[in-house]
Amino acid sequence: MQQRSRRHTRAEKMLIGLELTTGAAALASGVLLAARPDGSFLHAGPGVLRRTPFRDWRLPGILLAAGCGGGYLAAGALQILRHPAAPFVSGAAGAALAGLEVWEVAVIEFQPLEALYAAVGGAVAALALRSAVEGRAEKLSSRG
Repeated sequence: MQQRSRRHTRAEKMLIGLELTTGAAALASGVLLAARPDGSFLHAGPGVLRRTPFRDWRLPGILLAAGCGGGYLAAGALQILRHPAAPFVSGAAGAALAGLEVWEVAVIEFQPLEALYAAVGGAVAALALRSAVEGRAEKLSSRG
């Protein structure tokens, strides 16, 4: 229990902030896309989906809200609670987002927002790795 009582480091706070902000944005965007599958809420024309298996934005919106939104919010919550799985969930979320953005550029088209979210995914993965290493080092030093 002693591990939970210490304050979050600056890197942990940055990671939590990125996860919660990204998760909230993905959840809101996904809900808006699913609610209006023609993409009109977010000015996302369905023509952008022509090289994907999707014909409208409903399923991509649901996947965005649940996968990215839910995943990032869960990762942020686990980081806040210092759950032992937090670095792994955060690392997976970061790698998944970066990979998704690379896929979107390759299959759909480049948009500046994709570069931003790829960078966010990379930062989350890097901060998660740092958190895992620091947590392991702290655990080892507390043993003796």
